[in-house]
Amino acid sequence: MLHRYFVCWLVVLCGLGACSTNDFFRQKAKPIPLERAYGYGVLPDLSGLNNRALKAKCEQQERTTALGVTLLLHCTYELLSRKNVSAENRQFALRHYNWAVGTLFQQRDIQSNLVQVNYSGPSKIFLVDDMIPTEDRLQPTVFGQLGSAAVSFQKNRSSENTNIDPNFPLEGMFSSYSIYASAVTLEGLRLHVTLHAVPVNKTTYVDFSQQQYALRYSEGAAFLGLLQSADIHNFSWLGFTNAEKAESRMGVFSLGPLSSSKTPLIMLHGLNSDPLIWRYLTMAILNDETLSQRFQIWHVYYPSGPPPFYNAMRVRKLLNQLKVRVSPEPSLESAVIVGHSMGGVIAKLLTSQPHDKLWDATFTSPPESLLSEDDTDVRDVFLFSPVFEHNTVFFLDTPHRGSDVANSLIGSIGSSLISLPFNFRELFRGFIEKVGINKLTQAMLPFLQNFGPDSVQVLRPNHPLMTALATTPVEGKSYSIIGSTNALECDTPIRCAAISDSVVKYSSAFIEDAEETIIVASSHNSFKSTQAIQFIVEKLHDIDK
Repeated sequence: MLHRYFVCWLVVLCGLGACSTNDFFRQKAKPIPLERAYGYGVLPDLSGLNNRALKAKCEQQERTTALGVTLLLHCTYELLSRKNVSAENRQFALRHYNWAVGTLFQQRDIQSNLVQVNYSGPSKIFLVDDMIPTEDRLQPTVFGQLGSAAVSFQKNRSSENTNIDPNFPLEGMFSSYSIYASAVTLEGLRLHVTLHAVPVNKTTYVDFSQQQYALRYSEGAAFLGLLQSADIHNFSWLGFTNAEKAESRMGVFSLGPLSSSKTPLIMLHGLNSDPLIWRYLTMAILNDETLSQRFQIWHVYYPSGPPPFYNAMRVRKLLNQLKVRVSPEPSLESAVIVGHSMGGVIAKLLTSQPHDKLWDATFTSPPESLLSEDDTDVRDVFLFSPVFEHNTVFFLDTPHRGSDVANSLIGSIGSSLISLPFNFRELFRGFIEKVGINKLTQAMLPFLQNFGPDSVQVLRPNHPLMTALATTPVEGKSYSIIGSTNALECDTPIRCAAISDSVVKYSSAFIEDAEETIIVASSHNSFKSTQAIQFIVEKLHDIDK
């Protein structure tokens, strides 16, 4: 029996934390420098050639010297500028133009006697074509037609090891760029190529004489760059056992530019976990051009040792601050929130209004008789409204009614490992000493008499706050994704009761007011499930239709 519980607890520790390795892509080897060309630069006049002859001219250009690649670029640029080009020839021109741009970009710092590459753009930048993901599911999609998709890096870590911009990852800001070339020019005996790198995170067109082309870009590749540099997974265990030390990394972090026109899509990890668990879902959304234009993804990190009600209060504050930053006017009134396990509990606390339910489960006197103006945080733990007016919530493996693992011997051991932060203990110590311990209900007395509880204790079945929250509906639409290590469907109460992901039972994860409930094969890590991700993506397409 103990062995079974130990396995369950390992699932909680490793499954929730996703066991990140930070080996998400490797870069192609540096290209071999182009061969040296001899003679002098000549820029032929191609305007007199018909389309067939022009394509033949392009095909004749050799590809081993900077001069040959530059002439290929010049030739394909002319073909792309024409109006009456067949679809086949246009695709030919785009393919070879893009190759020439990428090749010359990689040679930009190498001196050539006949060609000078003039690059305009950030210095910390690399091509998407040079990124080889270690997993097929992390393959970024490139949108658009013309140019080389690229990723630029900007530092976001100060000398004090804090975020320069608090709403972007400390590891740095990775942005999608596109590199393209304007017309080739001849200056003296040398050909000059100007490469422009511009930020692109939506369909953006560039003019080529009589034609327009959408620049190639990949927000998924920018995210892949962030994954490779991320160190937030180092704070999964630390945030669970010693929240004080992980406190500096708490925040709500945007993966792209903040936008008042995009709906926030907020992702909340669970116990002993971190935002890297959302890599597959995030990539799936960024690889869908429609969704990437409608939603801005915000990852949340919070130390998971303190209870979800306390963490929800703090996340609520951060979200309200970010809303004001994005739009001082109340335009961000809709949001999608995805929560896994305890993150699902926090998601519900961000999207519901329990009125006095949580307060009455904790205290014997009404709030107006106990709270003063100085008790803002205590008030916000128990008395709150949804952060957004219109909510769509996805619950993944969420223990709405607690988990038996939290109530087991291994759960007790896990609870004993948690060191609650000073601010949390002092918040309740000060308030309880002020109002008197006799103001606590009998049900909450065991949890608050020592100015706790921790997150594991709260997730025990029949915890009074969890029981009160379970009967509180989401203000908006909700969907349930329930993991199972055995049956993937159930049609009777007995069969449903047998379903579990080894940590959360079906009876705890199921909520009656969900718009739809699906069961997926998962050992408490449905954030990895392709079925779960496909389900979320499909529902996102249906929002506001």
